[in-house]
Amino acid sequence: LVEKSRVLGAHMLARLRAIESPALKEVRGRGLWAGAEIDPTIASAREVCERLLAKGVLSKETHHSVVRLAPPLIIARDDLDWALDRFEDALHELDGTRRRSDAA
Repeated sequence: LVEKSRVLGAHMLARLRAIESPALKEVRGRGLWAGAEIDPTIASAREVCERLLAKGVLSKETHHSVVRLAPPLIIARDDLDWALDRFEDALHELDGTRRRSDAA
């Protein structure tokens, strides 16, 4: 589980950092724990978490501007990617932009 957390955590952080959205200010984390700081002029972390919940992804807002993501250590990469896609979709819904893959 430790190795899986390291590998999937690096993948998750890379995916989060690759999101091009003005709503996403910073991403930090270790292993399968990540914090995504949301620009409060665009949305609150609570708004992002509520959109994620509607899409089937559980998350937690912290300090009004950080979305905490902590998937289970046994998560499959496909499931992690599915959740990260929902996170990116939620950000783009809030900031009015489109995902790079949707724009093509």
